[in-house]
Amino acid sequence: PDINYINNRYVLYYSMSVWGGEWTCGIGVAVSDKPEGPFTDLGKLFRSNEINVQNSIDPFYIEEEGKKYLFWGSFRGIYAIELSDDGLSLKPGAEKRRIAGTAYEGTYIFKKDGWFYLFASIGSCCAGVNSTYTTVVGRADQLFGPYLNKAGESMDNNRHEILIRKNDRFVGTGHNSEIVTDNSGRFWMFYHAVDKLNPKGRVLMLDEVLWKEGWPY
Repeated sequence: PDINYINNRYVLYYSMSVWGGEWTCGIGVAVSDKPEGPFTDLGKLFRSNEINVQNSIDPFYIEEEGKKYLFWGSFRGIYAIELSDDGLSLKPGAEKRRIAGTAYEGTYIFKKDGWFYLFASIGSCCAGVNSTYTTVVGRADQLFGPYLNKAGESMDNNRHEILIRKNDRFVGTGHNSEIVTDNSGRFWMFYHAVDKLNPKGRVLMLDEVLWKEGWPY
């Protein structure tokens, strides 16, 4: 889920999905007066078969220049669309646009120093110690891209920079959270991984995000 404070209340965007249900899954929305809830479910924003984007999951909300947008998608492409002023429905007449290719899911956009950074995950999330999930990034000078790697190749063509990869102990290092800035101005990112020493399920990881020449590492 992705929770945001919109018009004096907390709005929670969530995925509804079952394995294999790529045309029946979708994005829903719920609201609350408190960040911890309880949240009142307002139902769906859209389903895959309604918006014609297969496997419509992993919502991410962002505001830019006074407008509200939802990014979403998985290994059938990453898309964006404008929302209504209250964030609870699609803006009438809004058209979706593809932002990135078919390698990605779990997208998140972070704005820093005039750049938009698109973080995402590639590979397999859920195969235990054989998981290949890897966290990647591209950047653009405007919200809708094109998002490029250091060589100028586009994420729309599944090109990117690797941010977090496996090591000898942890594999499946993906599906990052939003970047959190602490009181000293340092940047942190949560994500999940599989611990090969105790491979029952996934564990929560925390890494510091550093920056060099306009790129995170």
